[in-house]
Amino acid sequence: MDRHELCEALRAAGVPAGLYEIVGCPAPPGTPRPEDRLYLEEDDGGWVVGVRQRGVRTALERFDDEDRACRSLYARLTDPGPPSVPLTPEERARLRRP
Repeated sequence: MDRHELCEALRAAGVPAGLYEIVGCPAPPGTPRPEDRLYLEEDDGGWVVGVRQRGVRTALERFDDEDRACRSLYARLTDPGPPSVPLTPEERARLRRP
């Protein structure tokens, strides 16, 4: 997968374009860009997946090839997280108390 295929895959998965920054993958006009977002960029012959928070870019992972970097960013942006765990009866009772 290259970064252009990644852009298409993220769009197909319904990931909002404002949540990521990929060189060569412009967001549609008018797309809000939150201050914090994930990014993919080429760096010194390799690829970096990182996070931009309050204008500061922090590398999370470095890769030798574009394919692995793209797959990593895709996984980060499409991971639904852990499944929810139902509350126990005791937890429900505590939450209902004023």
